[in-house]
Order: sequence, then structure tokens, then C-alpha cells
Amino acid sequence: GGRVTDDKDRRTIATILEDFLCPETLNTGHSFSKSGLYLSPAAGDMEHYLNHIKTLPLLPKPEAFGMHANAEITSAQAATTTLFRTILELLPRQAAGGGKSREELIYEQAESILKKVPKQFDMEALQKKFPLRLDESMNTVLAQETMRYNRLLGVMT
Repeated sequence: GGRVTDDKDRRTIATILEDFLCPETLNTGHSFSKSGLYLSPAAGDMEHYLNHIKTLPLLPKPEAFGMHANAEITSAQAATTTLFRTILELLPRQAAGGGKSREELIYEQAESILKKVPKQFDMEALQKKFPLRLDESMNTVLAQETMRYNRLLGVMT
């Protein structure tokens, strides 16, 4: 929810801020990530900074926030666990005599969900219709969320 609620949150934020808010960030080429993808840009005009931003990935990996790559895996696993736990909670606890087994019901539910999964969005068509422009920040959000959604659909199918 974006709030600091306990000592672990405070410790995490303090650690992240040590890396991102320090005098070294003013040096050209200061690396914010181990891969070297996220660097402090050289001084320049607004156009220079905008061009630098355009070189960065639309969907940042956890390293962009100072997190380990496993953070993305952990998040995906938690979402999957929640989905399957919810499916299991919705299933009847016992079938009437001669009914389907719990596994058969789960399989049918999974098949039903897969049949309803929509096709991925065409990113090229989307970017033509909603180009990434400075005066249309929602287009950037749309592109980012569409890429995330497509990635999710790719995992599901």
C-alpha cells in the first residue's frame, strides 16, 4: 500500500535510500545496479535526459529498485499460490457419491480459465494508436501495463 508500517519496511527503505540518495549519484556513470544498466546520466539539457530515459526498459526489473532478481520470482510465486488457494477454497469439500474427484474439478476449473484467457495485445498497433509522447503520460502507463499484461498472459498460456 505504499506505507512504512514496521521496522522491516523502515530498514528496507533506509537501505535503498543509501544507494539512491548519496553524493555519488551526481557523478556521471554512477551505477545504480550490478548489471550497469541503470547509470547516472551525464549533465545535459532536457532533451538529453529524455533521450536517456527512452533507453531504459519500459518494464524495469527488480534491480532498478535495488532488489535482487529473486524479488520478481517471489512475487510471481505468491500470485500463483494465491490464485490456486482461491480455486481450492471455491471447490466443494466433498463430492456426492459417484461425483468427480477433487483433482478432476481442479483440472476442469483450470481448463475453463484457460479458455477465457484473451489473446495478447498487439504492441505495435497499440503504440501507433497511442504513441509515447511527453504530453500524454497515460500512453506511457498504458504501454507499461499492456506489456505486463501480455507477459502475464504468456505465462498463463
